[in-house]
Amino acid sequence: MSLYSQNLHLWWRLSSFLLLLVQSVTSQFVAFTSLNSDGIHLLKFKYSILNDPLSVLENWNYEDATPCSWHGVACSEIGAPGTPDFFRVTSLALPNSQLLGSVSEDLGLIQYLRHIDLSNNFLNGSLPNTIFNSSQLQVLSLSNNVISGKLPELIGKMTNLKLLNLSDNAFSGLIPENLSTLPNLTVVSLKSNYFSGSVPTGFNYVEILDLSSNLLNGSLPNEFGGESLRYLNLSYNKISGTIPPAFAKQIPVNTTMDLSFNNLTGPIPGSEALLNQKTEFLSGNADLCGKPLKILCTVPSTMSSAPPNVTTSSPAIAAIPKTIDSTPSTNTSGTTTSSQNVSPSGLKPATIAAIVVGDLAGMALLALIILFINQQRKKRYPNPKPNTNASSANNPEKKQETVSRQDAEARTITPSLPCSCLTIKEEETSEATSSDSDRESNTAVNIMAAQNGNLPRHGTLVTVDGETNLELETLLKASAYILGNSHFSIVYKAVLEDGRSFAVRRIGECGIERRKDFENQVRAIAKLRHPNLVTVRGFCWGQEDKLLICDYVPNGSLATIDHRRASTSPMNLSLEVRLKIAKGVARGLAFIHEKKHVHGNVKPSNILLNSEMEPIISDFGLDRLLLNDVTQRANGSARQLMGNQRNQQDLPFVTMGPSTSGVGQIMHYQAPESLQNIKPNNKWDVYSFGVVLLELLTGRVLSDRELDQWHEPGSVEDEKNRVLRIADVAMKSEIEGRENVVLAWFKLGISCVSHVPQKRPSMKEALQILDKIPGAAPVH
Repeated sequence: MSLYSQNLHLWWRLSSFLLLLVQSVTSQFVAFTSLNSDGIHLLKFKYSILNDPLSVLENWNYEDATPCSWHGVACSEIGAPGTPDFFRVTSLALPNSQLLGSVSEDLGLIQYLRHIDLSNNFLNGSLPNTIFNSSQLQVLSLSNNVISGKLPELIGKMTNLKLLNLSDNAFSGLIPENLSTLPNLTVVSLKSNYFSGSVPTGFNYVEILDLSSNLLNGSLPNEFGGESLRYLNLSYNKISGTIPPAFAKQIPVNTTMDLSFNNLTGPIPGSEALLNQKTEFLSGNADLCGKPLKILCTVPSTMSSAPPNVTTSSPAIAAIPKTIDSTPSTNTSGTTTSSQNVSPSGLKPATIAAIVVGDLAGMALLALIILFINQQRKKRYPNPKPNTNASSANNPEKKQETVSRQDAEARTITPSLPCSCLTIKEEETSEATSSDSDRESNTAVNIMAAQNGNLPRHGTLVTVDGETNLELETLLKASAYILGNSHFSIVYKAVLEDGRSFAVRRIGECGIERRKDFENQVRAIAKLRHPNLVTVRGFCWGQEDKLLICDYVPNGSLATIDHRRASTSPMNLSLEVRLKIAKGVARGLAFIHEKKHVHGNVKPSNILLNSEMEPIISDFGLDRLLLNDVTQRANGSARQLMGNQRNQQDLPFVTMGPSTSGVGQIMHYQAPESLQNIKPNNKWDVYSFGVVLLELLTGRVLSDRELDQWHEPGSVEDEKNRVLRIADVAMKSEIEGRENVVLAWFKLGISCVSHVPQKRPSMKEALQILDKIPGAAPVH
């Protein structure tokens, strides 16, 4: 009996041990498998991320009981208490995390997900359809990534969507019509993409709508917007036609509306909503007129036909009657009037003769005045005498001066060639052409085919923009003014007889020998159209010379802005204008990089300024026309050969500081790695932009030694007072109270000129930082 009791006791203890062991294993297994379906979907998203440099996803693990403690994840109590589904994921927010990868389709399978914010990352690929099937989603923010593809019609199922921000990506195709009918949608931003087609009708419930910087075309819809609309931006598209009165009528009075830089035409409707807009919100539409613009609309004539006495002849000839009736005319009183005494216009022959004599006398007086001015000019600028060189031979100083001047002229004036597109009369050329200046010469030169004035036998003018109507003969008859020159080319302002002006670059030495290759390069450059890039209109191909024809920008360049403001203080650019210039340059370069190109020669003399002080980047693609690929590889970069030769004045429009050496001045705008035999890349332009950005802020080019002092981490924050002291004193009154603007500006410039190319931001990132600088409105 005792043996039985002992065995029973032993069996009970063994069973208890086994039971405890099973419970322990079971609890661990349950703990390991307790991660709900939301957590599993999030982990699949984690595995689609190729690079996580900030380790924001490091604490996402299978071992966790719930994903609610993961970085960027938020949950709500939705399921039954005590179950794994009690807490469900409702928000995923990982902005500015530098994540590289794609958007996993598993995100759209999270049942109660209401908020997604993955903006300012490096996500690519297209969006999966599961995202648009998420009926619970209220906020979808994916701005500032490189996501491409089209928006599907499935977006119409997102009935709870309140905010949609897909700006600054690479989306294309049409904007779905059912997007504008979503009942809860209040904020929509699709700016800076490649959406095409017409502007959808509707958006009756939207408060903020930004469709700017796309490829939208067609006309504005009649049925658009509602009472809730507060901000509408359709700028920088290709919208054409007139502004429909029905469209303007539906826009609330207090709405901010930007329709600038489209192809709108005709009078602006007199609705109060449009009259309340700033003029810049309607600018950039060449054929748009009426208030609030300062361009008045022309009043059409009400006469159905021209009056009988109207003539198209000149005034002097128009006064002479074309015919004289041989038969007398009878007036209403029955008396006759001889045609010899009264002309059909009602003027007597004596009166007509007096008018003709007066006109001829005026023309003669005008001719005498022109002759007198020409004679005075010849006295002031006499032609060199034949014995000049002989006399200078006896005087070493004179000889040296003569040789240097002839050398300067040889660099800027190419001799006339029988088959050239462009030649210059040497005696009419200003001495100012021998300097590397952007100043417009006051002396006009002639654009001629050859010395005898005939057209070039092998010259061909081709327009590449599909808009400009220009003939070679018309161009060759134009008056031209020398704007500047470089090692390989001269730039002229050509003024045609009809008043149109073009910038014509004469390329005397070209690395492309075949016309077809040259034309392909020009057409590739001309395809890039942007408000901050100079528009290429055409080219002329000759055996000896090539002409590149572009739009003329009237306000000079950033390097010579003071020469256009001779009557004002040289320190004429305000803080706001400098920021405007910086943003425009950044936007233009970002566009070039977005199209997979590199400028390669960014410097102040290549940053032109229009009448509104908006920067226009020039010389893009010029190195491809001057030097072929073999030459580029042999010499490292065309920028070395076309380096900046500005003098030590840096930016003349700002206060001067200590200047640097001449050699350093040439190289200042070039990235250090550009001196190596490597292929040009976007980071070169970022470095050059950084130098220009700092030059705008400080008024001078900072030396390499000065820049090195700021490359240590945290140095900008540690020496705020020093940063403020280095800013241009001309802006001292504007900087007071806006020190944060200067600090953000300077910090961006320093990051752009980092010696390590990988540490420099992209131009897209630089533009985003500039747009966020406080105290300055963003450029759309």
